[in-house]
Amino acid sequence: MRFPVALCLVLGCSSGSSPEAAPPDSAVQEDPIFGGDRPVPYFRAPESWDRKKPIPLVVLLHGFGAGGYAQAAYFNMAKLVEEKKFLLVAPDGTPDSKGRRFWNAVDTCCDFEKKGVDDVKYLTGLVDEIGTRYTLDKKRIFLLGHSNGGAMSYRLACDAAPKFAAAVTLAPPFYSDAASCKPSEPVAIRHMHGTKDETVPYEGGAATLATFPSVQSIVDSWARWNGCGAADSTAAPLDIDLKVAGAETKVTRWTGCKPNGDVELWRMEGTTHIPFDLSADLPARIWAFFEAHPKP
Repeated sequence: MRFPVALCLVLGCSSGSSPEAAPPDSAVQEDPIFGGDRPVPYFRAPESWDRKKPIPLVVLLHGFGAGGYAQAAYFNMAKLVEEKKFLLVAPDGTPDSKGRRFWNAVDTCCDFEKKGVDDVKYLTGLVDEIGTRYTLDKKRIFLLGHSNGGAMSYRLACDAAPKFAAAVTLAPPFYSDAASCKPSEPVAIRHMHGTKDETVPYEGGAATLATFPSVQSIVDSWARWNGCGAADSTAAPLDIDLKVAGAETKVTRWTGCKPNGDVELWRMEGTTHIPFDLSADLPARIWAFFEAHPKP
């Protein structure tokens, strides 16, 4: 079953899952539920690992109108939790007056009702709370987000760079003025974006919700902040969106970056805002990027 963009709003529904459906996975849902007054709906831990050894954490952030369960199903990172030995948390944003969950991320998305929620405080606090029960590997705390969740990942990389080692984003909005982002140290970045994104246009400009910067300007900004040099686009293309014929994803990597400052752009030719048929190896590709980019 596919969900139309009108139903999914900006992001959220996965093929085969409603926005509230719990994804099938073999990882362990452990108590307690974290998050205080906004308890997280989805937390997974490996069934067995050396609890005396620090463990990485992946914070997975949903898109506007979606939720933690749906986003976890969409990216399917839970299938790697046991093998790779990391924690996975997918919290919920705040509901607006129409019940659409959002993150107060950047000026272009998605606190449209000006509620002023401090999601940087909530999410950094959530990481700290998880750290009271688990021995976190503080050099390996990662961000993964789609659309509004990708924008929130960037907001955390801008405002709380010492806490997060790397961010992988799919179709994220960004600040209308990149100068609003002031990362205090490098965060490794992989930006994935479809050239036919109808909600957050690849080339930027006015769209349904806001006026967005171009994708190229976003990654150029991260490359500048991370002290990178030249861009290299010689890597073989990848087949990530199975609904687009051939290997549609062109990978550009910036070289000469500061330690843990690698920046990548995955330009997905012909892909829309919500690619519904992602390759089965995408979770492993995401984890490989995280695994290769701990804090120095």
